[in-house]
Amino acid sequence: MLHLQHGGIEKQTITLANELSKDYDVEIISTYSMNCKPAYEVNDRVKIKYLMDTHPNRKEIADAIKAKNIFEVLKQGFIAVKILVLKKLLMEKQIKKLDCDYVLSTRVEFADMLSKFAPKDVTTITQEHLHDDSESYISKCKKAFKNLDYLVVLCEGSQNNFTKWLKDNKRIKIVRIPNILENVPNENAALKGNNLVSVGRLHPVKNFLGLIEVFNVVTKKVPEARLTIVGGGEELESLKGKVIEYGLQNNVTFTGMVSKQDVEAYMLSSDLYVMTSLTECFPMVLLEASSVGLPLISYDVPVGPCAIINNDENGYLIDFEETEKMAKKIVEILNNNSLKTRLAKASKENAYNYLPEKIMPLWHNLFNG
Repeated sequence: MLHLQHGGIEKQTITLANELSKDYDVEIISTYSMNCKPAYEVNDRVKIKYLMDTHPNRKEIADAIKAKNIFEVLKQGFIAVKILVLKKLLMEKQIKKLDCDYVLSTRVEFADMLSKFAPKDVTTITQEHLHDDSESYISKCKKAFKNLDYLVVLCEGSQNNFTKWLKDNKRIKIVRIPNILENVPNENAALKGNNLVSVGRLHPVKNFLGLIEVFNVVTKKVPEARLTIVGGGEELESLKGKVIEYGLQNNVTFTGMVSKQDVEAYMLSSDLYVMTSLTECFPMVLLEASSVGLPLISYDVPVGPCAIINNDENGYLIDFEETEKMAKKIVEILNNNSLKTRLAKASKENAYNYLPEKIMPLWHNLFNG
């Protein structure tokens, strides 16, 4: 791992480690400690080894540039180079001396190191959590996966893509294993209002600006509608500016970073989960929304949302950037209680397919050959 702080890859890897530790000895090797404990609960059976008691200094560099402090920019630039060099050398060293049966990479850069330096008697596995069909990314994957035993993908779309991209790699086996949903709560979403919710990093790839544009259209038909955006990130101020521009200050709430329990609470008080991301591989947040019985609506970007949403069963997929179409469908759901209830019931039922008892046998099958 790169670190064990907030993030989809980090959360899913910790969940997997916790489950695997019921049957195997498991250790997580994390490049950075980030000077704090993991963002998600790691059970006592899982060992953690940190290679660097530090974190990347991007913020320090940005602050120095903003302050126009040339000396500090140079100092932080030197520190950044040192961190990057150590990051590579220390992970290579750990990989060369691995004493295990199986090793799992979570990033292409680590997969490349496994391909070059892993001991011959260790089964090498990499897992891809991203969707990127650019030529540069495909080329990077071809090189990184050259000498690996397994590639674990999350959904059918990714499996089809990598089967095509890696057709000349005669060694690697491509296996589809979805992410794990830790549990399905007993509680169900209220479905008693006109409340929309969306969760994620406030980053351009999540396209919350597009969500606010959709919601602006929704409020023309349902003025009492409310939107809660859960998460933190660099786009907060620009998103708040867009809300003010549309005069939606009384309709939109930004919660900032909150705990897992608070995320669930916001979902439970909502009527519909909305996703407008530019790209998604296998969006865990859709499963989490499903687990509390929320209908789902998302732009139909490649690979991810269509692995979880079935049209007119547990939600709807809308052509990308069709703002008016998405808004119209949201309004239809909010105004039709029987439709909302039907979608919610199917959404909850689908969540049970991703519990550990369903997913972990797939991992055991991989380990057993």
